[in-house]
Amino acid sequence: MTAVLLPWGDARAEAHRQGGRLAADTAVRDLGAGPVRLDLAGALGRTLVGDLLAPGAVPGHDGAAMDGWAVAGEGPWVLGAAIVAGAVPSDERLTPGHARPITTGAPVPPGTDAVVRSEDAAVDHAGFLVRHTPSTRRHVRPAGEEVALGQVLFAGGTVLTPPRAALAAASGVDDVLVAPAPTARVAVLGDEIVGSGVPRPGQVRDVFTHTLPAVLRSFGAEPVATERVSDDADHTARVLDAARERLVVTTGGTAGSSTDHVRGALDRIGAELLVDRVDVRPGRPMLLARRGATLYLCLPGNPMAAMVGLVLLGGPLVAGLLGRPLEPTGSVRLAVDVPNDRPGGLVLAYRATPDGAVPASHQTSAMLRGLADADGLLVVGSGGRVAGDAVPPVRLPWT
Repeated sequence: MTAVLLPWGDARAEAHRQGGRLAADTAVRDLGAGPVRLDLAGALGRTLVGDLLAPGAVPGHDGAAMDGWAVAGEGPWVLGAAIVAGAVPSDERLTPGHARPITTGAPVPPGTDAVVRSEDAAVDHAGFLVRHTPSTRRHVRPAGEEVALGQVLFAGGTVLTPPRAALAAASGVDDVLVAPAPTARVAVLGDEIVGSGVPRPGQVRDVFTHTLPAVLRSFGAEPVATERVSDDADHTARVLDAARERLVVTTGGTAGSSTDHVRGALDRIGAELLVDRVDVRPGRPMLLARRGATLYLCLPGNPMAAMVGLVLLGGPLVAGLLGRPLEPTGSVRLAVDVPNDRPGGLVLAYRATPDGAVPASHQTSAMLRGLADADGLLVVGSGGRVAGDAVPPVRLPWT
């Protein structure tokens, strides 16, 4: 495959497409778990498979929208028995000149013209209900006002959030069919990486083993393993070859030095390169490859570059695997001038201010301080942009 330096937007779209392609591939689907049915509590945060239809209307009956009295005809009204929420709907018709006390949500009886609010009427000395505040409001919620029977509540590919689960429950849903979370493995490459303590000169701390799985989980993947890999061609190839997860994320080894073995390892195991570098910095030497049922997202070793690559490509990739749409980027307005005198996109962590987006301080491909308190990433095209210009942002999954 001839290396093509993809613009960042095209790379995002391609990662999403490749995730969807893998999920839809018949041979791959037969190898993996199919959709699973979970109760609403267990399905929170998961992705719906197929449209979710309402088994019942919301509300399921004509009901009182206020505490007060269900009335028929003009007052004053003769009072009848009270109706409370949870009561079985009455078949007894409310005739003109009659009223019944009612609580919010209770089913109104047939013949009800309106619900008079508690504060708008009172019972006089003779025991009749008399309105003392004029109103043209009915204060009755008709059956199906919010959701009709059989209506599509949410389309397939929608993430089941708590409010969506609440609406599904209100319409009578007990369980839903969701996509299985794609399994993921993280491999951290590099002899210079140490797992604890203050690194000595020439070493760096492992900043990926405990963070990348959390980011992948926020995307909707299921990290099942992390491992450290030495700067050795055979070891790198063995680790990539042995992986059986849907997604393998590696850090380091993607450039062209004598200790960078990822590209050669992918070739040795017969993986097809799908994205060969992206026209951004930091993060340019990221790779996306596939072999059989596994996608390999190979990120640079510098911390900021790896995080940029994971956010730019990892989120869309997992979304594609889950059948979710590609998240749009939108725009943010710059509060300051941002130069970019090199080709390709410049990715910067930024803080949102009342005047617009301001790039964070302390950020290079090797720094994390600017990203630590950022509100998002933004991408500035070649030539730079000036204060007031709109630029595309990319949402950080942990904000």
